[in-house]
Amino acid sequence: MAVAVDFRVYTPVDAREDLLKRVSEAPVQHAEAVLAAFEVLEKLHEKDVLSTINGLLGAKDTVINHVAGLVSSKEMINILRLSLLAGNLVKDIDPDALHGVLKEAQGTPPSFFQIGKRMLSPDARRAMGVFGGILNVFGAALKKKDEA
Repeated sequence: MAVAVDFRVYTPVDAREDLLKRVSEAPVQHAEAVLAAFEVLEKLHEKDVLSTINGLLGAKDTVINHVAGLVSSKEMINILRLSLLAGNLVKDIDPDALHGVLKEAQGTPPSFFQIGKRMLSPDARRAMGVFGGILNVFGAALKKKDEA
């Protein structure tokens, strides 16, 4: 035959009581950390960082609209795009090769023949072509600025 199971009433743990207990024990267990936090808070107050943050939070809609206006401006978009392009270019440069070139520059200067030979390599011609194109872009931008 089956044995009867005792009936138990479920009483959920009072989370609020547990939190109050943990908060009351925290200063004892974490006294050094609490004191360090108070020091940081005091320094932030002395430098008016807290009042600045409070002001920013109070004017959140104005600040968000201003930042959104700045970020979505044509100039900022161009800066971000150019930064991404420059970052992609820099990541492909071999640091060891660049270090070798810079170290070589500390020695005796190369002859004009050596310089000419370097300038005729396909990579150097490619870089000079890109540099010439960049000069054209800058020249066109300066022309627009002068006309405005």
